[in-house]
Amino acid sequence: MTEVVIHGKQLAKPLNRRKRVTVELPEFLIRAIRVRVDEANQNEPDEEEVDFNDVVEWLLVTEVTIRRMPLLEASIPGFTAAMAVWLMDATYQAPDSEE
Repeated sequence: MTEVVIHGKQLAKPLNRRKRVTVELPEFLIRAIRVRVDEANQNEPDEEEVDFNDVVEWLLVTEVTIRRMPLLEASIPGFTAAMAVWLMDATYQAPDSEE
C-alpha cells in the first residue's frame, strides 16, 4: 500500500507545477470574475482573500467531475493523484492547536 501512495505522489508532482498561460476573454466575463472575487473576499481577513487567478482556477476545476476522472486519468496518467493533492492544498486547514 505504501508503494502505491508514493507512486501516486510522484505522478502528481509534475502535474501540480504551476505554469502561466494567457487567455483572451470578453470583457463581460472578466467583470463577472472580478465580481466573484469581491464576493469571495467580503468580510474575509486579508490572509484569506482570493485573487482573480484563484477564482479562475476554481471555475476551471469545477468542470472536473467524478465521472470524468477515469477518462482524464486514462489520457493524463497521474491526473487523479494531482487532483487529490490540489484539493488538499486548496481546502485543507489544520485544526487549531489547543493549549
